[in-house]
Amino acid sequence: MRYSRQIVFEKIGSDGQEKIKKANVTILGLGAIGSKSAELLARAGIGSLTLIDRDIVEESNLQRQSLFTEQDINSPKAFVAKSHLEKINSAIKIKAYFKDINHKNIEEYIKPGLVLDCTDNMQTRFLLNEFCFKNNIDWIYTAIIESTGMLFNIVPKKTPCFTCIFKE
Repeated sequence: MRYSRQIVFEKIGSDGQEKIKKANVTILGLGAIGSKSAELLARAGIGSLTLIDRDIVEESNLQRQSLFTEQDINSPKAFVAKSHLEKINSAIKIKAYFKDINHKNIEEYIKPGLVLDCTDNMQTRFLLNEFCFKNNIDWIYTAIIESTGMLFNIVPKKTPCFTCIFKE
């Protein structure tokens, strides 16, 4: 059975695997953190992934963004990631958007579920915080600069929000 190695974990089990299969995750930004997160979620059997990125694959990405190959250079990250992830797990639903998220289109692309912020753009993070708080959507802020990383789970109305920690 495909997921037998994670079902044996007491904290996951069959019930947990079923929850994973029904879950929807949106990943905003498919750089090092976003592409690896997408790959791991696909391998875990996530039910639905929405991939959003405004960038193309560049040669300088290849040493740290392991989902991409030399053949992907100059192609949109979202579309390339979708193609590779479908080869990893054809049972999951994947939507890919080569877009820049802004205040005019965020409602069209960010849906209920969990949102992983893997961007490198503070303006987008503040927008995401406002949108997710307003719509009661959980999200995770992630960032890496050189060898330092940060992760912050944000649950509207239960944890501090992004602007409680970071000021514009």
